[in-house]
Amino acid sequence: MGSGEDWITIMKTFSESARCISIDLPGHGKSTLHGMKSATEEPCLSLEIVAEILHKIIHHVAPEKVTLVGYSMGARIALYMALRFSSKIKGAVLISASPGLKDKLARKIRAAKDDSRARSVIAHGLQLFLSSCLRSHPHFNRIISTRLQHNDIQNLAQMLSGLSIGRHPPLWDDLPNCRVPLLIIHGEKDKKFKKIAEAMMNTICSGLRSKVEEVNDVHEVVEIPNCGHAAHLENPLPVIEALRQFMSKL
Repeated sequence: MGSGEDWITIMKTFSESARCISIDLPGHGKSTLHGMKSATEEPCLSLEIVAEILHKIIHHVAPEKVTLVGYSMGARIALYMALRFSSKIKGAVLISASPGLKDKLARKIRAAKDDSRARSVIAHGLQLFLSSCLRSHPHFNRIISTRLQHNDIQNLAQMLSGLSIGRHPPLWDDLPNCRVPLLIIHGEKDKKFKKIAEAMMNTICSGLRSKVEEVNDVHEVVEIPNCGHAAHLENPLPVIEALRQFMSKL
């Protein structure tokens, strides 16, 4: 639930060598949804819809191929775009990414949980919701100050529900066919996403080995020390270095 402002430090580093554009996803930062349904109705957002919107924006602002960088939900969308719009994507950097939930029942349970979260945001406000989610985070005060910039609770609730990982099609089966180079980043202390990153690489390898390709020349996993889920905010310098090395190969 961040915004484009979260990326300012990283964007400044690369601004002299690359054109950097940050986009607020629907329900994030200053992005708004028009003609949306209420949070109690069936969600009008989906991963596919958001990815298509971003694809159109990229075509409008960048005639050449681009490198995507996304965090958490943004990373999941970036992975989807790398798989579906590979002709436009030069590389994708996925920070704390998941290709989705393989189990159908797990997806159903997660979607219901996120629907409940959306209703809670409407009923009790954003600050209470964020406090319950982020209170144990070591950078709680700094992170929550940016998250509270969401100016439309209805938009945020729609995003929580419609873009729930429980409603996303799992992308695991597509990974062996991914030909867009991926940089998969996770925080040292984020044990859950470390396991997911390793599983992603193993799944990708199953496709590459059959074609006698060098896996590490195409995709790589990088662990960022002394941080958890939000590696780009908690320890940006190693993230910047990983980005620099990855982009030099593209």
